[in-house]
Amino acid sequence: MATTYEWSFTFDTKSSDNSITTIHWRLTAVDGDNSASMYGSCAGSDGMNFDAITKEHCINCVLENQDTTIEEMQSNLSAQIEQQKNPETISKTKEW
Repeated sequence: MATTYEWSFTFDTKSSDNSITTIHWRLTAVDGDNSASMYGSCAGSDGMNFDAITKEHCINCVLENQDTTIEEMQSNLSAQIEQQKNPETISKTKEW
């Protein structure tokens, strides 16, 4: 099954002018029954208005404030999913 990636965002805004002060983000990868996600936040910039913001603006804000690329983020999430599918270690119990 192919891995899909989905962004989600929530916002902190000033009530006085609806400007965005913080963008909270999450990037989630799903492959069948396995999923992984990463999250963070970035500061809004002057003039960033909640009513005018687009998904592309949010993604650009994340990438500008992270020391990574979208490809590296997706690779990290895919590796986490691969680890779930093929764990290096497993937990076992023993009844005595």
